[in-house]
Amino acid sequence: MPSQEYVFVVELPIAAVWSFINNRTEVGCLFPGCNDVKILNELDSLWTVSFSVGPFNRTVQVKGHTTELVENERIAWTVTHDLFTVYGITILRKISEAETEITYRLQAKATGHFTFLQEIVVGQKMRESAFVFVENIKKRLNLMAETKS
Repeated sequence: MPSQEYVFVVELPIAAVWSFINNRTEVGCLFPGCNDVKILNELDSLWTVSFSVGPFNRTVQVKGHTTELVENERIAWTVTHDLFTVYGITILRKISEAETEITYRLQAKATGHFTFLQEIVVGQKMRESAFVFVENIKKRLNLMAETKS
């Protein structure tokens, strides 16, 4: 099962980081290829995401479900589609009043008839997308920090 982890520090209080991370619409617009995030209820959302694999382009709708929510500490979720499931968690750790460490972990599991081959593709796309997504989050949080200064 492919997995990925990123750890980084931002110069923002943990409450500000939490407010941002807990906003699925705000965070969703930073995911590569995300066209829309539709909030269904407190725990569920539908994301429309476009991506390409080689010469093939595809737009899919995935369901996001929050599985754990501990204010100012962590948020865990699953993203499901017919071909894959992604498990994720974001963990926040207060370093100081003005600094927060963010750990972002993902694990993907392909489903279907050709699971082994699909996991290779899903893993590669997850790594590519997760890297860009984390970079986008860092940029947004750093911009928030600069604005507060």
